[in-house]
Amino acid sequence: MLRLSGLILTLLLVTTSSANVTAELNQVGNATLKVMFWTIYDSYLYSKDGVYRGVEPELALRLDYRRNIKRDDLIDRTRKEWRKQGVYAGSSETWLQQLGAIWPDIKRGDQIVLRVNAELASEFFFNGELVGSIVDPIFTQRFLSIWLSEKSSYPDLRDQLVGLS
Repeated sequence: MLRLSGLILTLLLVTTSSANVTAELNQVGNATLKVMFWTIYDSYLYSKDGVYRGVEPELALRLDYRRNIKRDDLIDRTRKEWRKQGVYAGSSETWLQQLGAIWPDIKRGDQIVLRVNAELASEFFFNGELVGSIVDPIFTQRFLSIWLSEKSSYPDLRDQLVGLS
């Protein structure tokens, strides 16, 4: 019973804290990433007015994970997506090292939010707590391109996130 109470409290805290990160924003769209038989995460895109116009201040991408994923696997996948999109460059490894210092291993139920600030820096929140930022507008653009670019590996997910379907 105590374990169940702890789980309920954790879920309430994650829900409450994610609401704080995106509280004054409006949802643009949402989508679920499924690969073969596995559901990986539910994703949500937010902006100030609920319209996607590209990467701009007050844009936020929220990922609610439905599987355990190791930090190194997330970083490897980021690298692969950048290479596939043709945006991998010399500075990419520095950014990937920074992500390695920011991101933890993911457990089912965890949440990561990237929120774009006024300087177009990426602020990362893990389960509602600010865990780090990368202060480079080029990083922000390239990182969000994984989900929001027309070159995304998952075009249907992209269209749902940006409100096209």
